[in-house]
Amino acid sequence: MWTRKILVAYDGSAPSRRALELAAQIAGADRSVELVLAHVMRLFSSGAAAAGIDAVIMDDAESVRAEMEAVAEMLPNPASVRLLRGTSPADLIVNCALEEGCDLIVMGSRGQGGVKGYLGSVSYAVTKESPVTVLIAKDGSRR
Repeated sequence: MWTRKILVAYDGSAPSRRALELAAQIAGADRSVELVLAHVMRLFSSGAAAAGIDAVIMDDAESVRAEMEAVAEMLPNPASVRLLRGTSPADLIVNCALEEGCDLIVMGSRGQGGVKGYLGSVSYAVTKESPVTVLIAKDGSRR
């Protein structure tokens, strides 16, 4: 198999669900291929005002974590779940892939806040910065 370990960046958006499907299809060819499902919890700042925002972000992240853990249990391949916390999602994704020894990153073309039809800023930054192969999944109709 040409890949041993795949990092899937997942945020619950349609493109990230498509990324998860593609990664599962690739890994399905060899049950020894490992998957790392990663969700970025983007932290903004500190202080009393940010504390409320961080609490909402944490609740959302825990919801996504639960979803990813359920998916990981259903996959025939070995799979783990990571919550990444920080201010630069692209750096967190690339660094996680390197730390985990991944040789492929699969992610959606845009995340929760993306503009339809364009490559998102995080996806673009990951493709620029990653020393490992990046596969960008697009949602939508297949032609």
